Amino acid sequence: MPCAENERPVSRPHATKMQYNPIMNIVNVGYDSTNYYLLEAKNGKLLIDCGWPGTLPKLMAGLKRKGISIKDVRYLLVTHFHPDHAGIAQELKKLGIKLILLESQVDFIAPFASFFKGKNLPYVEITQNDNFILKFEESRKFLSSIGIMGEIISTPGHSDDSVTLILDEGQAFTGDLPPLFMVSEEDHVTRVSWNKIYEHKISKIFPAHGS
Repeated sequence: MPCAENERPVSRPHATKMQYNPIMNIVNVGYDSTNYYLLEAKNGKLLIDCGWPGTLPKLMAGLKRKGISIKDVRYLLVTHFHPDHAGIAQELKKLGIKLILLESQVDFIAPFASFFKGKNLPYVEITQNDNFILKFEESRKFLSSIGIMGEIISTPGHSDDSVTLILDEGQAFTGDLPPLFMVSEEDHVTRVSWNKIYEHKISKIFPAHGS
């Protein structure tokens, strides 16, 4: 089937040619079938995603098992605003953790709050006046300033606000972006997102679910 305009056929040679020998210390503190990753940053750590409303104690327990204090976490990056990825974002902000909000995600905060209305979930609404709003084109500069070499790109497919963090070492944190082998030929949006990811030298994918 012909590719859509602006879509290139997916090529995956880097995944097999590049040996995975990470320098970045990556710790999985996930629970309830979702992976939450901690990356070393300057004077602290970056947390990728967080759990359902009411699960802060589970995150704290997971950190404790790894010998990590919540005080060591300085930044939170949410790959997309679904309940199992951003449900305790505001609670973490109240603990002094800065929420990094990509430009494509700003308009998803209000609908995210609407999802919880009428539901028996202890969701704490995310305030919008104190987040660190980041343009994609400035993500590399920002990450470098906190000691992480890489960039954040827009990767819609699972949701329109989905983003992927790609480290120069070759790791990609893709959130809930469907695995390529599960993506239909007709799903051009997701295929374009994978194309963008594999424009980088990827050695290992870190998904939000599974391994």
